[in-house]
Amino acid sequence: MEKNMDSTIKEVKGNTMDTSEEMSPLQAGSIDQLSLDEICALAEENARLRQELRIRDNDILSHDQVFDSIVSGTLHLILVMSVTTYKAEFITSNIDIALGISRSEAMEDVRNISHIFDNIEDYNRLEEIFIHRKNGARRLYLTYVIHLPYGRSDRVAVVLLCKSNIAKTDLEEMMIQQTQDINRAAGYFLASMSHDFRVPINSISGMVMLLMKNSNNPAKVMEYAHRIGVACHEILTTVDQILDMSRLETSEAELASEEFGLGLVLEEVSSITSSLAKARDQKFVFSAAGIEHDIVLGDRDRITEILRGILSNAVKYTPPGGRVELTVTGVPDENNENVSLIFEVRDTGIGMEREQMQKYFRDEIPENAESEPGRGTGIWLTRRLIEMMGGSISAQSLPGEGTIIWIRMRLKMVNSGGSEFWKQHGIKRMLVANNNLQEAARIRNLMESAGVNATSISSGYGTVKLIEQAAVAEDEYDLILLDEDLQDMDWHEVVNSVRRMSWIRMPHIFLMTSRHFYDEERRGAGIGQTLQKPFYVSGLHRLVEQVCEVSGNGSGDYEAGSDTMTGLRFLAAEDNTINADMLKDLLEMSGARCEIAGNGRAALAMFSNSRPGFYDAILMDLQMPVMDGYAAAAAIRALNREDAKSIPIIAMTGSTYEEDINRTYESGMNAHITKPLDIRVLQSHVRHLRDQ
Repeated sequence: MEKNMDSTIKEVKGNTMDTSEEMSPLQAGSIDQLSLDEICALAEENARLRQELRIRDNDILSHDQVFDSIVSGTLHLILVMSVTTYKAEFITSNIDIALGISRSEAMEDVRNISHIFDNIEDYNRLEEIFIHRKNGARRLYLTYVIHLPYGRSDRVAVVLLCKSNIAKTDLEEMMIQQTQDINRAAGYFLASMSHDFRVPINSISGMVMLLMKNSNNPAKVMEYAHRIGVACHEILTTVDQILDMSRLETSEAELASEEFGLGLVLEEVSSITSSLAKARDQKFVFSAAGIEHDIVLGDRDRITEILRGILSNAVKYTPPGGRVELTVTGVPDENNENVSLIFEVRDTGIGMEREQMQKYFRDEIPENAESEPGRGTGIWLTRRLIEMMGGSISAQSLPGEGTIIWIRMRLKMVNSGGSEFWKQHGIKRMLVANNNLQEAARIRNLMESAGVNATSISSGYGTVKLIEQAAVAEDEYDLILLDEDLQDMDWHEVVNSVRRMSWIRMPHIFLMTSRHFYDEERRGAGIGQTLQKPFYVSGLHRLVEQVCEVSGNGSGDYEAGSDTMTGLRFLAAEDNTINADMLKDLLEMSGARCEIAGNGRAALAMFSNSRPGFYDAILMDLQMPVMDGYAAAAAIRALNREDAKSIPIIAMTGSTYEEDINRTYESGMNAHITKPLDIRVLQSHVRHLRDQ
């Protein structure tokens, strides 16, 4: 007991001396005169004071966490500093976000934050502008200076309350960051597009020189003209990519949902790719399975663009003598409501390293614009579009061995129109002549399921006999689908034999072929239209819609486009002389007549001064001097004459933006076609407008 008491007295003495630096010698020595109870009471008080000191120390050590939590998620700041040394004991950790200065630099000398800290005590409750070190944002702060009641007299706490619109300043920072990202992407994109423009333009320039040197050689002229057309197609593809990337980056891109024939898309894409491959001395192979009912719901233009882009790349990076393949496989679900599609594009091109392929198939645009311009942008765009459709894209590649790309997507199947469509167009009975018995049976079954009475046969001689027998029985065929490969007769002989039967009602004759026929060659052979292999219901649907009159009897052998333009007189408003001359020549070659107006006002005057019905249609460029196409169309519609309201006005535009297209309809135009002008598209619009 005595031993413990002695240690307590020693501890009290020591602590009393430690905590009482100003105690007088008398006071310090008087502790020996205290009673035991007084000493115990003093020891308890000492212990209590020590505990309070520990708690206060912990509070001081944790004040940074408390203050940080107070300003968390804001741009407000709290700091404790010396007004004599300008060093900070504490600064909330959000200073880097709020003002763009590191915490360590600010604590070393608070004047690094702003000059106002030279005389911070004078700024209590005053407003001051602080400038962000990194992005230059200007922020208004209200300062509060608090003199601390304990410790050194030069210590103050400074509270900076941000009075600027925080959402606005954050938006400024975000916009600055987005601008930097856009500038980086734009640098890559422009370098890539420059390459993609220069290559085909260089080809066109070279081909034009060769054309001039070989103008007396028809075969060479046709070859060079074909290659110029291929190069122009590449430029148009690049322009489409630019527009689509712009729409995707500004969130303006929307997917269409419309009925279309997948087979027609594949036919179009295959035809273009075949031309591209032929120009580079390559072999292109296309095959499809499982998509007989090919009328689907989706974005036709986007799917076409995706396939064209992938196949164009395959051709571009495959050397002469190489091979490019497109294989399409469809798997309908049990209820025939949806079809799962796999598009496989395989080439024997230069291939890619694994790291390179991963770079091209990642989400971001490559940062290095100079490494390989012209590669990666199209894949980036394709991937974004496929993801928007809910599909996926994957690839496999090895350097020097080529690349395989798989695209998977799911589309909703649509009824192809049923029997009513075929009846309306006079197709009740049909004969399918095909050397491949399995293919002939497949087509027959598809047409019978659509309500058409179909018969199939494999020989040319049998085809002629069946047509004769049907005529005798007065149950003629309305449509003959004739394959170019037959067992015993050439298809020319079959067509000629049928054409010599002058005593029968002549059926429509469509030739199924894998090669392209020019209109003159087709008409000379006596066939109405050609249907590209493989067979799709949508392909036949389109041809029947174009060729057969909607009368219910199917009589006559009307050919789409053959007389659409003949005898028509066009008024064309076009300010570009080269385009105007080309348009006039194209129309006159199609049997029409054309008069040119150099601007919108001239077109208005020419129409106003003509007699009613003199012009059959107006082709209106949109961007013209003096008066643009929108104003000219509106002015024509406002004229007080009988044909001003009814004459077809077709816009000719290089723009594919929806707002520009909508303006054409708002100004009174009936349709629009994109430049460069495709005479077949114009014929289709004219025929449609005349039938209305």
